[in-house]
Amino acid sequence: MSNFSVQVGDHEPFEKALRRFSVKTRKSGILRELKKKRFYTKPSVQRKMDVQKSIRRQKKAARLAAMSYAERRKEAAARKARSKTKPS
Repeated sequence: MSNFSVQVGDHEPFEKALRRFSVKTRKSGILRELKKKRFYTKPSVQRKMDVQKSIRRQKKAARLAAMSYAERRKEAAARKARSKTKPS
């Protein structure tokens, strides 16, 4: 597991430093790894999940390849709008 820290400046708001810390943790994948290791997954089950993920990626790539650039941008904008209205 990687160790990292965030230096906080003299007049820097705490929220800004906290945001930098959360971005670093997200990019490093520490939380994803912890969630993954929370429970044991049998190798056969892991293989099935990997195959399903691969199939989803391939279907998405094929769907995006069939769309025009404008359609992809429109879909991305709609997805972004839905995520903003979703209750947390």
